[in-house]
Amino acid sequence: MATGRRQTKWYEKYLPFVAKSPEMQVEWLEQVVRKNSLTLPEVTPYLRLLLAAEEEEARARLAELVNGLTPATVDRLLAAADVHDTPKFFALLATPTVAQAVIAISKAVPPYEKNPGPLLNRIFQAVHEKSPILLAEAATVVRKGGAPGHFEEAYARFLEIMEDEKLLSTLYPKARVAGERELL
Repeated sequence: MATGRRQTKWYEKYLPFVAKSPEMQVEWLEQVVRKNSLTLPEVTPYLRLLLAAEEEEARARLAELVNGLTPATVDRLLAAADVHDTPKFFALLATPTVAQAVIAISKAVPPYEKNPGPLLNRIFQAVHEKSPILLAEAATVVRKGGAPGHFEEAYARFLEIMEDEKLLSTLYPKARVAGERELL
């Protein structure tokens, strides 16, 4: 009696999100996004809990699960991700699209952020690590669509950091660059 779909047990339906396995969490998020049963800001805390795993194995499994979702679901989850979680979520994507990069780099910075530069640099870095060309294409789309007020200055600063990094690596080829988060 194989229906192709796993029968959901009653206790799985009512189990709190944090007690579920990552597979169940991703499945739940996919259903919520597909059915529009929660708004994107309501999905944000659940996504933050999902992205809290720090172990490499858990991150790899989560990346596998996220990449199994439809592109439309990934777009909505990326839009729901908090600006602080966006670099983590974007890093999970195997082959992000320009539209997904646009969603990531055009995130609004919260008004309480006194220094949004490092936060925006982490987002730009996450996209840049996937592909510098992807970042450039997304930046072009954001500029054409009316970039947020912080975008131009932050993007220009990030490009300067990348140029400085390139220059330093040519001057000191054997030197290792400190972790991106430290550098940015």
